[in-house]
Order: sequence, then structure tokens, then C-alpha cells
Amino acid sequence: MNKIRHILMLLVILLSGCKSSIVYNNPPTYFNLKSSLENTDLPNSFILIGDTQRTGWFESTLLFRESSDSVQFELFSKIASLDNKPSFIVHLGDLVYDASSDSDWEYFDSSTSMIRKEKIPIVPLLGNHEYFGDYEKGNLNITSRFPEFKDSSWKSFKFKNVGFILLNTNIELSEKLKKRQKEWYNNELERFDSDTGTNHIIIATHQPPFTNGNGLGFGDDEYVKHNFIESYKKYSKAKLFVSGHCHNYEHLLIDNKHYVVTGGGGGPRRTIDLEGRYKDITNGIDKDKCLRDFHFISVEVKKDSLVLVVHNYNMATKKWGIGDKFSL
Repeated sequence: MNKIRHILMLLVILLSGCKSSIVYNNPPTYFNLKSSLENTDLPNSFILIGDTQRTGWFESTLLFRESSDSVQFELFSKIASLDNKPSFIVHLGDLVYDASSDSDWEYFDSSTSMIRKEKIPIVPLLGNHEYFGDYEKGNLNITSRFPEFKDSSWKSFKFKNVGFILLNTNIELSEKLKKRQKEWYNNELERFDSDTGTNHIIIATHQPPFTNGNGLGFGDDEYVKHNFIESYKKYSKAKLFVSGHCHNYEHLLIDNKHYVVTGGGGGPRRTIDLEGRYKDITNGIDKDKCLRDFHFISVEVKKDSLVLVVHNYNMATKKWGIGDKFSL
């Protein structure tokens, strides 16, 4: 699977077409999570979203994938206007199609303008598209908006009674860094689990360990599966393993543990196999769909539970609806 991803990445870089001549040197300021967490009056909710990249030239022209430009504006505007204003957004990676493209970042900045206006922090993971294009330029585009990546590409933090562990699961990570991250991950799980003030632990990766997704390069990620799942299954406080990458929605129950794939942020959608090898317990309007709507997830934090609601946007009808809804 990793070899396939390498080949696809190379093809995308070589065939991505002409880049915009726009020089976008003044990225906007995104509200900082740290300063936000210091506010004890924060609302008890946050957002999960993934894969907000536009459809690339290579994808639309040679792979005939759907183009869904403008969906990102709808999703972020909806988040900004929610009655229960979220304290922050966890973005599961693939913010843009090509991290070195000024025009891609200009589009992202424009689509998130209402989020910045409402001072809602975006806490991103790095997806495979954050490694597309020229690495140095892409890294500058990322760190100028999210300076925390200058220190590390993985992180943890605590919000209310929830411990978050956000990982970098991309193949570009060196073996040395992979080893360091895995040791850190196990230590953070142990730390959160032994903390009496932590009732829930959420683990987030870009690539999913399990998926019923169809298509080349969109299957189970073996690196994630072999390095992070055993520890996730070990701790009772570890309630949710959430990922993006596969452009659809899945709620899988495996060995009595919950795995959610939420890659419906605007990238070209991929179908899922409703009769796949993993049990999908998605309910609501998406239950019997193999191509589910664009979406984001709102999460309400309670003392003894997490309440997750999937907010669906139908691009054809331009209407909103509620998809999967469940408590952990």
C-alpha cells in the first residue's frame, strides 16, 4: 500500500498542471489553541473534519473524480454559525491539495475566513497532501499558519475531561521519528489513562487503520494498524480512533472499539463497500448509502459521555441534514 501511495504522489506532482502565478506572502493569523484552552469558560463542544482539499487537475482530468469546489465554504460557514459554538476544530489532514501551491492556500484561507472571524482555532494533523509539491515551500505555507508544526508534527492536549493524541502517520516520517512518536504515543496513553481528571481519550490519524473504502490507495493503512491499534485497544478510556484520508464517512465497530473515518470535507468522494469486511454501524440517512454526503462532526463533551452528531451537506440539493448520531 505504501508503494502505491509513493507512485500516486509522484504522478500527482509531475502531472498536476500549471500552478498559479499568485505570490501569497501574507497568510492570515489562525487563532491559537493554547490561548483558547486557558479560557475555562469554553463551550463543551468541538468539531472533527477532514480532507478539505480541492480536486486536483490530475484527479479531475485523468481520474474523472468529482469536483466539489465551494463545498468547503458551505461546511466552514455552517460550523461558524452553529448555535453551540465549538471551542476548536480538529482537522484530520489534507487541508489543501498541494501544500506548495499558493492558490490552494489562498482558497483554504478564504473558505475558513468565518472560522477566523469567530476566533475558532483549527488544530490540524498532517495528511499526505501536506507533503505534495515542493517540500520547503509547503512546509513554510503550513508553519506560517500553524507555527506549532515547527516544534513537532504530533501533539497531545487536554480539553475538559478529554485527552487528545494527534499523530503523524505519513510515509515521509523517518524511521527514527516513527520510533520516537510510537514511544511518546504509548506514554501519553498511559498518562491520560492514569489521570483521574480524564474520562475519555481520542486518538486521531490521517490514514485510517480500517476502512471499507474502495479505490487504489484507499485501503487499510498497515503502518497505523500495526503501530497504534494494540495500545488503543488496551485502555478503556480510549473511546474513539478517528481518521480521514478516505473521502467518505464510516463508523466501524471492531472488537468492541469505535473507529470513525470522516474524510468528507470537500475532496472528491470515494465509495465504500456496504458489505465490506468491517462492521459499519452508521445510522440515520447515510445508513444504506455507499457514497455519503459531505460532512463534519460536532462532538459534545459530557461528564460521562461524548455525543457525536454528523452534519451532512448534500451538494445536489444544497440542503443540510443529520446523519450518524451516537454516544460513547
